[in-house]
Amino acid sequence: MGFLCLRLKVQFEFGIYLPILVSKDIWNNQLFLSGYFGRDVFGTSFGFNWGNGTISSRWNHVFSEKLFMNATAFYSNYDYLLDSDIENKRPNDSFKWSSNIENLSIKPDFTYYVNPTNTVSFGGQILSYEFKPGKAIATSTGEKREFGQANKKGTESSAYISQELKISPVFSVQYGMRYSYYDYKSLNGEYYDRVKVPISTENASGYILKINKTDPTTTVASYGNWEPRLSLNLNVGQNASLKTSYNRLAQYVHLMSNTAASTPLDVWTSSTNNIKPQLADQVAMGFFKNLGPDGNNYETSVEVYYKAMQNQIDYADRANLFLNPYFEKDLLFGDGRAYGIEFFFKKSVGRFTGWVGYTWAKTERRFPDINEGNIYPAKYDRRHDLTLVGTYKLNDRWTFSASFIYATGNTLTLPSSWYVQEQNLLFNYGPRNSTRMAPYHRLDLSATLYSKAYKTKTDPATGKEIEVKKRYRSNWSFSIYNVYNRMNPFFLYVDNDGDFLSGNFKLSVKQVSLFPIIPSATWNFEF
Repeated sequence: MGFLCLRLKVQFEFGIYLPILVSKDIWNNQLFLSGYFGRDVFGTSFGFNWGNGTISSRWNHVFSEKLFMNATAFYSNYDYLLDSDIENKRPNDSFKWSSNIENLSIKPDFTYYVNPTNTVSFGGQILSYEFKPGKAIATSTGEKREFGQANKKGTESSAYISQELKISPVFSVQYGMRYSYYDYKSLNGEYYDRVKVPISTENASGYILKINKTDPTTTVASYGNWEPRLSLNLNVGQNASLKTSYNRLAQYVHLMSNTAASTPLDVWTSSTNNIKPQLADQVAMGFFKNLGPDGNNYETSVEVYYKAMQNQIDYADRANLFLNPYFEKDLLFGDGRAYGIEFFFKKSVGRFTGWVGYTWAKTERRFPDINEGNIYPAKYDRRHDLTLVGTYKLNDRWTFSASFIYATGNTLTLPSSWYVQEQNLLFNYGPRNSTRMAPYHRLDLSATLYSKAYKTKTDPATGKEIEVKKRYRSNWSFSIYNVYNRMNPFFLYVDNDGDFLSGNFKLSVKQVSLFPIIPSATWNFEF
């Protein structure tokens, strides 16, 4: 894939947020409508271009003093494009790739206040997905060819009920149950069954796909899962509490990201007859305490967690997910676990405020067909994650802030050796995720200048000048992103120089970085 050796030249970002209040407090009803439209464009010899458009509405209704409803509906469309500039050099040649996922959701939630110590919540959701995981149009010497992956459609329906009980002044409990059901259909009328075959050099996963035909309206696969949850809260002293929780989650949508190299061409796909929903059971326990003269000047907490995961997804060696219509044959399935400890401290009052968060964590996988069944780190395994944020309010108009982020680099799998077969260059890969990218860290600074909150006005009754609050207010924000111009890794790729047939062949690992130091000025308007 030639795009891997590109470098960032131009970056453009555009976003609009449009809140619209349609109706307010009419016969115990409130109706809100909002939209967001944003796009990021990176110009290189290949153009990376992605964006999201959403529109949502919310209806709040008060049935009585005890029963309240909040109903939400939204539509979103996320797309990712890759466009080459081959045609600038060769007018008859071009390559364009696109990926898209659309969502439509209706979600009513009800809250019933039985009494001051007993609250019941219930509701449901219907969420539809339409996946277009990858489509490419390639033109060579004027001849156009289209290829890619099949479109899929999924519908997730769910219902839940939960209850919060304050059993005593120092002890409360919240528990509930959610049931989710997922229905998968193939929009082009084709689906595949995985068939086991002997592992070979050409087929490292040991599976092939058998094509089946069906009506696009027919359910190909369906899954249902119960998702219980429980949390306990015990006050153990003044402004201090112990909290513990358990919950199960089912995930029906999956991110396809090849572990052989860390690339930006990741796409989303549905659970299918071959891809089961991912399940996670998590337990957590934490100690929380507020400090200071007012009881909440400072917030502190420490929390430990453990998550067990089923039906995790990884990929066979030499798997190619990009525009591969048969990528499901290259998938491998196994279990995972994640555990760690989180520390948090926040200062909430005074001219200087801010917070510090640090997490030590491990995220691991175990697959029968990977690393001989031994545990290995997941792609997003990060041992250390540190965030420092500070804000200083000089006066009513000037505010200064700074933030620093540090995180252990992601893991990936790189070739350990190479060989030639039928004049084709092939790689042998080392242990899965045995290479770790450089750590990610950066410093951001900003200063915000607010317009005056009050204006002087003559009181018509007294003739005296008075100060009244402005209906509209604006501010200028000046910021520097990545102050010391850290070249953080975006992805790594393997490059080669020379000719392996002549014996002067050399492999090297190269890094692509995005977002160098970026100064910016933003004007915000509030009303």
